[in-house]
Amino acid sequence: MRVLVTGATGYVGGAAARALVAAGHDVVALVRPASRDRAPAGAEVAVGDLDDPASYRDLAAGVDCVVHAGQRRTRGRITGRQIALLARTEATAVATLAAACAAGGTRLVHTSGAFVFGDHGADWVDEDTPLTPSPLGTHHAAGVRTLRAAGLDLRVLHLGFVYGPGGNFTTILYDPARRGILRCPGPGRNYWSPVHLDDAAAAYVAAAEHPAGGEWVIADDHPQPLRALVDQVTDALGRRRVGSVPGAVLGLAGGRPAVGSLLTSYRLRNARAKAELGWKPVHPAFADGLPGTLAALRGT
Repeated sequence: MRVLVTGATGYVGGAAARALVAAGHDVVALVRPASRDRAPAGAEVAVGDLDDPASYRDLAAGVDCVVHAGQRRTRGRITGRQIALLARTEATAVATLAAACAAGGTRLVHTSGAFVFGDHGADWVDEDTPLTPSPLGTHHAAGVRTLRAAGLDLRVLHLGFVYGPGGNFTTILYDPARRGILRCPGPGRNYWSPVHLDDAAAAYVAAAEHPAGGEWVIADDHPQPLRALVDQVTDALGRRRVGSVPGAVLGLAGGRPAVGSLLTSYRLRNARAKAELGWKPVHPAFADGLPGTLAALRGT
């Protein structure tokens, strides 16, 4: 297939684009002008911006499949204003891609995340769980609702916490641990459901190639309390296990929306992705993917 990938120089979008190229598809990488030199090898480069529909509307209508993995960049504290800007960019992109895919008969693979489900404690979360989003999931939840009603050939991937070299794993866990400033957000009893970056990328290929639309949770087989994940990182780095910091204190540094989302408990069930997509994580647990991730970050 000929596949347009938004966010093709991003952490997740770049991995998806590389996996699609490796699977033999012709990939068109939508990139910002300043990022064109970082486009995945083997992909055709198209310069555009999600806030400028004219820069990618025709591209989306002229391919076999669109993978929407791009979003507005955020830096520093996550504030209500940043959440509003995320929502505005996502609404523009979703509306543009929905219209283009409808016009071109194009299948759409849309990126969602675990935050769209909100906090469910120790209960299992799957594709039938209602969307009651945490703050950082509001823009994705709005996009999913819009696309569900659009009558498209739609595939939605609800990703867990994507880890690997780079991305949020590096900024939230690895770098603070290496610098000796990591603390567990809150008590750490809330569940996180990790998924290795390579496994997430494989899910994009599976969804793009799947003959029917659907929604799938993409996470590994072993959701764990956040405290356990933090301990595994410090243990693997040979560091002393760290204490906790109250969410209210973290909110002063990272912003209340970010902390409210980090403290969300999402225990994701991946059974439908296995049954329908034939997808299976190569790294079934965080402990399986962590050594290779740390080795890559250390440059070894």
